[in-house]
Amino acid sequence: MIRYECLELLAARMADQLVVTSQSGQRIEWAHLSKHEGNLLVGMMGCAIGVATGLALALPHRKVIALDSDGSVLLSLFNLATLGNLRPKNLVVYVFDNGVYSGSRISYPTATSGNTDLEAMARGAGIANARTIRNIETFKAEGLGALERDELGFYVCKVEESLMHREIPRPDLDLAENKYRFVRYLARTEGKTIPFMGRG
Repeated sequence: MIRYECLELLAARMADQLVVTSQSGQRIEWAHLSKHEGNLLVGMMGCAIGVATGLALALPHRKVIALDSDGSVLLSLFNLATLGNLRPKNLVVYVFDNGVYSGSRISYPTATSGNTDLEAMARGAGIANARTIRNIETFKAEGLGALERDELGFYVCKVEESLMHREIPRPDLDLAENKYRFVRYLARTEGKTIPFMGRG
């Protein structure tokens, strides 16, 4: 299974969902595929699940999607325990697990290339609806189907190491500019003034 193909399928289903990406190859690919103002392209590893959880809790009427990687999840495993206890029903997490840190130039193996099982870890943390997806047909049926369900979903998508993100031009939208655009999109679509000082 190729990550880019999964993201293409997701991009075709986007309407007013909020999407949070981690700092890895899918951030580049997602920014290339989707120009939606509801995309928050986080520029750090290990933050996507935490940020997405906060958004899901603050906006329970909006569907929130986290696009994460095995390396990022391994960097911040505490997010699984938080997610397993809070269980926001409007959040779907896709972890694209290629078994390597392919965002770097060295493609060093992650723990999931060995004995580490992220689905088992998520279940142990209390995330009942944790699944591992190994082919595109299952992704279409279960992964995309999660967008229509009112429950927390955690999908470990086993993908091949693809270096496509190294060939795609980097987004021309600065990460700080993306943050401001995202907050203004929230303010407009929620009809609320969001206290936002513009720091950071």
